Amino acid sequence: VVGGGGAGMSAANSAREAGASVLVLERAPQERRGGNTAFASGTFRMVHHGAADIKSVVPDLSEEEIARSDFGQYTRGNYFDDLGRITQYCIDPDLAEVLVDNSTDTVRWLMRQGVRFLPNWGRQAYKVDGRFIFFGGSVIYANGGGEGLMNAHFSAAERNGIEICYGARASTLLQGPKGIEGVRAIVDGTQTDIRAKAVVLACGGVEA
Repeated sequence: VVGGGGAGMSAANSAREAGASVLVLERAPQERRGGNTAFASGTFRMVHHGAADIKSVVPDLSEEEIARSDFGQYTRGNYFDDLGRITQYCIDPDLAEVLVDNSTDTVRWLMRQGVRFLPNWGRQAYKVDGRFIFFGGSVIYANGGGEGLMNAHFSAAERNGIEICYGARASTLLQGPKGIEGVRAIVDGTQTDIRAKAVVLACGGVEA
């Protein structure tokens, strides 16, 4: 896996969960790991239909907190509408369907990796007559924001036995008779060829 941000570490932990042996190449040093995700708010969108769905991903949500919160709902249609509007309808429809239809299961998978989610009272809600009214579909966020999310990812990787190589810059995909066979990387100034049955490129960031 090339890149140790949110996408890369999700791919790494998922692949390891499926039984693969995984190496992550991260260009940053360990103290600056996490890519763009480490600087993000850690806010997540997921399809939900109110307090019961939010409670399922924020299990320590109290009855008093539920009573003073109107989580609304964020339907499949709402999610597709927002994706279309934000991208001016230039989004790949098949990928959009994967994103939307797996959004809730993805949050639950992240919980199993050790991510703790909280209601996004501070960013995505305003108070009306003593109750918090949520808006925009972004009801939850990862505890600790983007940095907390990435710390949970790397802790999961450590538990799962994933090898992470810091200060490593992938420069070339290695081609073989059957297709991609790995990457050429520069690690601590030394060029090395790393053979692999599959390569995940997760080094584009939001700019990609």
